[in-house]
Formats: sequence, C-alpha cells, structure tokens
Amino acid sequence: MGLALLATPVVAAPLGRLRDPFVLVLVLPPLAAALDALGWSRVAADGLRRIRSPLARALGAYLVWLATSALLTLDVAAVAAASVGLAVGGRRSAERDVQLGAAIVGSNVGSLLFPFSNLTNLVLLVGAGISFRAYVEAAFWPQLATALGAGAVLLWRSRRRLAAEVPIPDAAAAGSVDAADPGSGALSRTAWLAGGIVFVGAVVAVLAGFRGGDLAAVFALTAALVSALAAGSGESTPRALGHSIPVAGVAVILGAALLGGPMATLAAHLPVPARAAPGLPALVGVALVGGLLAALANNLPAAAFGAVWLAGARPDLVVAYLVGTNVLALLTPHGSLATLLCRAVAARGGHDLPHGPYLRAAWRFALVGGAAALAALVLLG
Repeated sequence: MGLALLATPVVAAPLGRLRDPFVLVLVLPPLAAALDALGWSRVAADGLRRIRSPLARALGAYLVWLATSALLTLDVAAVAAASVGLAVGGRRSAERDVQLGAAIVGSNVGSLLFPFSNLTNLVLLVGAGISFRAYVEAAFWPQLATALGAGAVLLWRSRRRLAAEVPIPDAAAAGSVDAADPGSGALSRTAWLAGGIVFVGAVVAVLAGFRGGDLAAVFALTAALVSALAAGSGESTPRALGHSIPVAGVAVILGAALLGGPMATLAAHLPVPARAAPGLPALVGVALVGGLLAALANNLPAAAFGAVWLAGARPDLVVAYLVGTNVLALLTPHGSLATLLCRAVAARGGHDLPHGPYLRAAWRFALVGGAAALAALVLLG
C-alpha cells in the first residue's frame, strides 16, 4: 500500500497540470483514513466532547477543521471532520447537523491559505504561473476574512438549530451506541509516530512550497508512511484504505483532463481579465465565473477551466477565482469534493444530508464568506 501511494507522482506525470491534484486525490483520503484508524479522530472527538456548550463545541470544531484544511488539505479535513462530527453529535439530531455543518464549511473555507490546501489552488497556480510565496501573500487576508464571515453565519445558524431541539442529557447521549463513534482510550506509540510524521510532512510541504519543491511528492511520502503504519499495526487494511479513495473525485479529474480542449475553446470566448490592477467589479466577475462553474459542475473542472482562462494572470485575480471555486462552491452539494466527501461519510454513518435543507442553508455561507474575502482582497490586497 505504501509503495503504491509513493509511486503516484510518477504514474500521474502524463496528466500535466492536473498531475498534482490527481496525486492528492489518491493519497490524501488514505492518509485521513489511516489517521482515523490509528485513533486520531477519537482524540479530536474526545477533546470536543469536553466542551460543555453545544454552541462552543460547534465553534471549536469549525476552528479545528479550518486549521486542518489549511495545513493538511481540505480532503483530509473533510474525511476526518464528518466522522468526528457524528461522534460528537451522538444521538442529538440537531448537534449532528451543526457538527456536520462545521465540517463542511470549515473544510471548504479553510482551503484558501496555501496552494496545497485545495486541489483547485494547485491547478490554478500551475496555469497562472504564480509562485508559492506570491499566492500566500495574496490569499492571507481573504482567507482570514472569509473564515470570520462564514464562522459568524455558522454560529448564528447553529444557535437557532440547537434551540429548536429538546436537549438530551449528556450522559444519555454519550451512552448511545453509534457506528461512527471512534471509541475511547489512549493513543498507541504507532499513532503518535504517525501524528509526528503528518506534522513534519505539513511543515516540509510549506517549506518545499516556498522553495519551489514538489508538494505532491511530499504528501505522497507522508501518506505512504502513515498508511503503512496503520496497515502494518493491524489497525486498518490496504483494502479499507484503498476504499477511502473517492471514485467521484478521480473521475472528475480524469474528465477535466479529457475536456482540456473544449475548456480552452470556452475560455477563448470569454474576455481575458486585464493585467492591470483590477477593481472590485472585475474581482467579483472573476469570482462569479469560478463559483457558478463549480456550483454547476464541480470545483475541479472549474479550476481546470480557470487555469486556461487565467494563464499569466495576477495573483489577486487568481485568488478571486478561487474564492468562487472554494467558497461559492458551497452553494450546491456537489460543488466541492470536500462537500461530497463529508456527505458520503455522514451517509455511511446513518445521517443523511438531504439536498433541500442543504440548498436552503448553504447560500448564506457562500454569500457572506465570498463577500468578506473579496472585500479583504480589495481593501488589504
């Protein structure tokens, strides 16, 4: 299993600019599944359960998934967050909804900060020819602003949702048997070793990014080592780790590679954004193009289109487009791979997220988070 993950950067080389996203969609879900099998989801769930207020638990979860998405990519955050959210929510339907909302919003919104935080970021940066440092400098304030804006909406909606449900005593809720509950107990030495590898891998990825290194190879090596530890210790199996790879995500990237020609044709019919410093209307227009494409199809095809359309564009235009693909993509359940992963994990845990309620709630996060990010891009970029 470890050797297979380690070989993915070489195997995916023919995909060109989609090579790095394809590698990450193959190696990151097994990494998240391995950490879950080794007990790290349990640690996160136990820590959140110690917070007495359900509203504070939701905020705590949101902050955890923001950080996880930024440092370990939104795919790791999405897989882990949904599992932890079900465990923390227990038998409380309202808190399950709130925790899964924190999982979906946190993993998506936290994915602007670094190029590797989201597969879409990597695709756009390769197409636009923007350096790691230039991207981080342009994305920092929009990332902070959208995190604050979406977090405020999450707190407001969570308070209303929690108030609508009759509370269940903590002891009764904690005593329920839940298939998604990671259990309890101390971490093994193998789990601590895996956690150390992931921490070092994240640090090396940031340093490699600033030095122009191969980010995909760093994450492939990290996933290979951690997956080997999980399988070798008997906590998981290669089959289980392999099943964590999302078929939909692989299909989306391969489809984007096959549609490269039609995307180039479509991009040629759109006006090329000006190379001069753009104003608010231009940034909003670019964000809407990215967001609508992501909401209609998915953010990975939208990113593949943007890589052609924004070739050679300024960093602020690229960040504006990513506000669309990463934040406005929340508008629909299929707009982001992270949303698809969260909903799939939740469904396996017995908690479906119907399309209707999702659509009625999601536009607020997309609107407020996107507007906050674009305002920061204009005022502080």
